[in-house]
Amino acid sequence: MACIPPHRDVVRAEVAAREDYPLPGLWQQFNYDAKGDLLYGDKRVLDWVERYDAPLSVIDAAWVRRRVTELRALLDTARRHTRYPAPTDIYYAAKARMHAGVVLPAYQAGALGETSSAQDLMHLELLFKAGLLPKAFTVISNGFKLPPERLDDRKPRKGVMIDDGAPPLDRYIEDYASAILRAHAVGLNVVPILDSLDEVDWFSRRVAAPMQCGVRLAFGLTADRLGLDSVNAGFGLTVAQARRALKRLAGHPLLHPRMIHAMVGAAEASPSLPEIVDGVRLSASLFFELKRDCPGLDTLNVGGGLPLLGDAYDHVGAFQAMMKAIQEEAERAGATTLPRLAFEPGSLIAAEANFNIMPVLAVKAQGLVGGAPILFGIVDGSFIESSIDGLLLGHDFPVIPANLANRRAYPMWLRGVTCDSMDVWPPSTVNRDWLRLPVPRPNEKLYVVVAQIGAYQESLTGKGGVNHCAVKEPAEIVIDGDRHVLIPSPNTRDQSRLMGYTRKMLNLLAPQSKAAKPEPAVAFQAGSKDMW
Repeated sequence: MACIPPHRDVVRAEVAAREDYPLPGLWQQFNYDAKGDLLYGDKRVLDWVERYDAPLSVIDAAWVRRRVTELRALLDTARRHTRYPAPTDIYYAAKARMHAGVVLPAYQAGALGETSSAQDLMHLELLFKAGLLPKAFTVISNGFKLPPERLDDRKPRKGVMIDDGAPPLDRYIEDYASAILRAHAVGLNVVPILDSLDEVDWFSRRVAAPMQCGVRLAFGLTADRLGLDSVNAGFGLTVAQARRALKRLAGHPLLHPRMIHAMVGAAEASPSLPEIVDGVRLSASLFFELKRDCPGLDTLNVGGGLPLLGDAYDHVGAFQAMMKAIQEEAERAGATTLPRLAFEPGSLIAAEANFNIMPVLAVKAQGLVGGAPILFGIVDGSFIESSIDGLLLGHDFPVIPANLANRRAYPMWLRGVTCDSMDVWPPSTVNRDWLRLPVPRPNEKLYVVVAQIGAYQESLTGKGGVNHCAVKEPAEIVIDGDRHVLIPSPNTRDQSRLMGYTRKMLNLLAPQSKAAKPEPAVAFQAGSKDMW
């Protein structure tokens, strides 16, 4: 049996004192053996390093399924306690992490799909056509779907789909709105959430088969008696616009409005439970008000932004409070039926399912503070790439040693291998001064784990983060129980192409003379045959 070395007690004591550190979720997954080596479940983390090298990114498909299943159980418990009669649906927010090792396990566990872009939807269409999604699978499509100009008068704007081996013409679509119609035409149940009156008119003219749809409310516009914070005010319709939208859709032979989308919480807004419940109450009152003019409405979507299940947060109590608020508003409105509830978790499902393993290349003692050296560990990787929300939103991602944890721990900062003043952990945006890590002896190597980075970090920085110091992208392993698959990191050629180092581009930028015929660019010519 694994024993807990003294270092874990130090780490536990440190993070337990911090309310924003997801301690329960962290220690559900990790433990230490007697040698101070980190265990993930019953697997030694360094075994993966010894086999595949580091830096290495680990994605756990089984953990994704676990979180979806647990969330479903919590919602069912809240329904029983409140006697809420209508069902609840979980839509995984694909923008959090559109990785096959995340989305497919989420869908296998019963989550439905939510997209915010044409690219998200194209991936789901590909999965659907490959038979990896149920035939009755539902996708709701949020976000702005039309360009500013009128589509009737413009040339189609092409966008490349992922390379699935299909003929080139089959890998092109026009825009998000057209992608919705395209996916719907092949049998995927896509429900567009209409974000503007222009979208209402566009879909009204072009839909060719029966399609459910929804209308999003623009929360934050106090002039229209919506009193929530303004984070989401740029999306959706005012109440007056929503009425006009539903009136235009009334009697449409093919478009059937079913959902009111409210998005009452957002992770970046850090709403408290009373704020979320107030938002649900307000959205419910508006739902029943709009339903009087549009009886077909049957679903209230309250969005995402819920804390991780590993947080010290009463999720059942939160769901119960939401359901009670809806029941009270229904009674006040004289409604006889309650709406189906939809939730759009992203981080809650994906965040804990991914962690990075980084080697510490060197430990430097840089000056003294109170007689003690200031320690900096230089890691082979970049915190700007792996944990960008630490810089953007002050998220304090857990960073713990992967080995040597039974040694004395010292205050230490970690620096990325980039020459960037912001590539440090903890960053100035995080409310603590340092990590506590062991110092390796000569001929030893320390490894650290950056945990709970599965949501938004790669989505925000881009695959590989190659535009920032051309940092080496970690290889990925996707694990599912005892099974795993390795996804190698892109090679230099692929990274160079992403940054424009193609022969055509270099020819364009090469110096030219009016008197002489332009010479072809010779950059990377010697010994780099495969660069092109």
